[in-house]
Amino acid sequence: MNKTKYNAQMKKWAETRKKGKWIFIFKFGVLYWGVLTAILFSLLMHLIDPEPKIWLRPLISLVVFPLGGIFFGLWVWWSSEKNYKGFVQRQGNT
Repeated sequence: MNKTKYNAQMKKWAETRKKGKWIFIFKFGVLYWGVLTAILFSLLMHLIDPEPKIWLRPLISLVVFPLGGIFFGLWVWWSSEKNYKGFVQRQGNT
């Protein structure tokens, strides 16, 4: 990755982290990843293996995937924080 793009990503992360960890996890992990994945999974599974109770699979998916999204959001937060702290430390050393 080129330095300009990396610096822009770190600047964007600095703004994102100001909003807070749990806001990020809720928006990115639960809503964006969890709900979107639940909807896509339910649609795909309906095409592959239709269920007589059409409401059951989406209902279960809308519970399970957003819960998984919490862990996904935590992992992305942790990874981004690690990169950001390394970036800040390198900036201080130059």
